[in-house]
Amino acid sequence: MAILAAVSNLTEKYPGKRAFITGAGGGLGLNFARELAKAQWTIAMTDLDATQLQQAVDEIRRLGGTPVTYAFDVANFIPFEAAVKDFVSLHGGIEIGINNAGVGCAGYFDEVSLQTFERVVGINFMGVVHGCQLFVPLMKKAGAGHILNVASAAGFVCSPRMTAYNTTKAAVISLSETLRGELLPSNVLVSVLMPTFVRTNIGRNSLGTDKYNQLAQKLVEESNVTAEQAVAKTFAKMAGEALYIVLPEQAVFLWHFKRYFPDRFWRFINKKSKKPLGDQ
Repeated sequence: MAILAAVSNLTEKYPGKRAFITGAGGGLGLNFARELAKAQWTIAMTDLDATQLQQAVDEIRRLGGTPVTYAFDVANFIPFEAAVKDFVSLHGGIEIGINNAGVGCAGYFDEVSLQTFERVVGINFMGVVHGCQLFVPLMKKAGAGHILNVASAAGFVCSPRMTAYNTTKAAVISLSETLRGELLPSNVLVSVLMPTFVRTNIGRNSLGTDKYNQLAQKLVEESNVTAEQAVAKTFAKMAGEALYIVLPEQAVFLWHFKRYFPDRFWRFINKKSKKPLGDQ
């Protein structure tokens, strides 16, 4: 019932009911679309995988939503801009913009090539920058809107063997914090989602070192947090106009642990990182 109340709150606040979601072919992105569809939102759903995206369309329609699909790489601004312009020309605006598209990447810093590092930056950080660059002017002009940037607890935990991923997620957190302050006078809100492992398909096309990607994928698969649970918590926090959305409780603990006891936190992370791969 909590998710229904949260989406109802957002729908009442944004009666235009228009959302733009990247990485909506599966995982968190698809679940964001599902919940909005139940409230009859019109939803731009984008993904790099056109086939997977198309498979989601019928479900979103059945749930009551109006899906509009675009297949492109968020690291490339030109098709991103074209998709937003097309959606706005068809439906008049965007009330909620969700920058969700991302890619995993594990491996020690000196094991990850510069080309791979740049690719991760292009998707995980510049993809979010591109979305914000397009959403912000529209929402400022409309005098209302809410941007959700999907980062990760990795952006503040900064565990070893995840340099490229951690760096991009930390950048998304910083971008979100800065925009929150800049946009408050415009009645445009920004939230940043920072979960630990959620059972999604993020590991499907991970970059970096195979053995560490396999460990990360194992942790994703064993997580007790589902995409549905993460989305419910996120929409509830957005309805409450929260900037930081940290989940589950383990992530909240780490969030406070690092800030109040930084020396102990880094000793803890260092100890964890030295464990054999199967004992993480």
